Amino acid sequence: MEHESAVIIPVSEAEPIVASLRAQYDRTASHGVPAHITLLYPFCPKQAMQGEIGILRDICASIEAFSFSFTEVRRFPATVYLHPDKSEVFAQITRTLVKMWPDCQPYNGAFPDLVPHLTVADRVNLETLAMVERFLRRRLPIKCFAREVWLMTSDHEGIWSQRAFFPLASHKTA
Repeated sequence: MEHESAVIIPVSEAEPIVASLRAQYDRTASHGVPAHITLLYPFCPKQAMQGEIGILRDICASIEAFSFSFTEVRRFPATVYLHPDKSEVFAQITRTLVKMWPDCQPYNGAFPDLVPHLTVADRVNLETLAMVERFLRRRLPIKCFAREVWLMTSDHEGIWSQRAFFPLASHKTA
């Protein structure tokens, strides 16, 4: 669908490990979406987005940057994904966004539970799922740091790009 938007946390630390697999088995990679954990998709329609950017920036500035690791490989039907050890932190950020934008339900409310994840292979056969899963398990854990949130938008051809980014609050030392 054209002119969609999403709020994500990019995960650059995972990119060297998952990039080639995502290029083959996750069509979003070929459409410009980096390795990431989705916070909210879909987000606001394009015509309403400009007014929401400042609010999104303020919310992100109130969230402290944090470290996390991918410690598990899990599956949805026909999908292999990396599961973060601090999944509840990601879920809480999503709940905060949904509270602000109640009309923007994660995945249009298609799934009853929030499951933060980094998709590596999607809509593939069982043999591919098993191969990707084995490959990823040998590379765990993957240590990461959530430092910013991106607002991504798609164009009329379905190609995604970063519309804006919002730094998370710096870690405070005592």
